[in-house]
Amino acid sequence: MRSTSVTVLSLLAAAAAYAQDEAASSAPPETVSIIYVALFGLVFIGMIVGFFVYLFWRERDVKAEK
Repeated sequence: MRSTSVTVLSLLAAAAAYAQDEAASSAPPETVSIIYVALFGLVFIGMIVGFFVYLFWRERDVKAEK
């Protein structure tokens, strides 16, 4: 048990050090226009609503067949 915890802790320490090193050398992310964010939101919400409408119609058809 002790060797497992030592291994996990050393892995986490090494991963944290690597992540800090990578973050310092990477370029800042590019900005995105709000149009694309709004378009993504509309499509995402639209697909969720469409999925629930499909489920509702499917359930209604199953009940009508019985």
